[in-house]
Amino acid sequence: MKSTVLIPSLFLGLSFVFGCSSGNDSTDKADKINDERIEKQAIAVSNDAREDAKKVSRYMVHLSNSGMTEYELSKVALQKATNPEVKGFAQRAMNEHQQHDKTLQSLAKQMNVTLPTELSDKSKSALGKLTGMDAGTEFDLQYLDNMATVNDDALSVADDLQDLAPNDGVKAFIKKLVTDDGKHKDLAKQLKNVLD
Repeated sequence: MKSTVLIPSLFLGLSFVFGCSSGNDSTDKADKINDERIEKQAIAVSNDAREDAKKVSRYMVHLSNSGMTEYELSKVALQKATNPEVKGFAQRAMNEHQQHDKTLQSLAKQMNVTLPTELSDKSKSALGKLTGMDAGTEFDLQYLDNMATVNDDALSVADDLQDLAPNDGVKAFIKKLVTDDGKHKDLAKQLKNVLD
């Protein structure tokens, strides 16, 4: 029996916790909570199945942070971008990531996976840098560069999660995310080339 078949049952004992105290990286804290609960609940399953369950939860945590990061970066860009196409891109990214977040939250709840409630320290740093910039072409270019980087990273993680997807809901989510984030990455690069 494939170990990935056991993954959904590994999540049954996990509670869905959103509260993360400030001072710790939200994604690290969510990963730790998920790992500890998987260890407690997965005593009777193989080490491979337990490790796969941990990977799935980590990928979901990572994608949640990526989506929140894209949303927050785009929110700033919607206010500060000077190029109308960049503003349009920011609005589209916000709308699509709101939908992705709802879907991911629902999947996490079904699977009892803890997701972060705030950005990781790295994402907060990127957001802070962008927020501190003055409006203008330099801002637009930095926003597009950030979006291309975040989308590259999200696509890589989504590819890894697709290999371990424990159910059809996760598979459908990944398919939609890969399509949308692929478009975001390509559009960010195209707009950056136009502005450079």
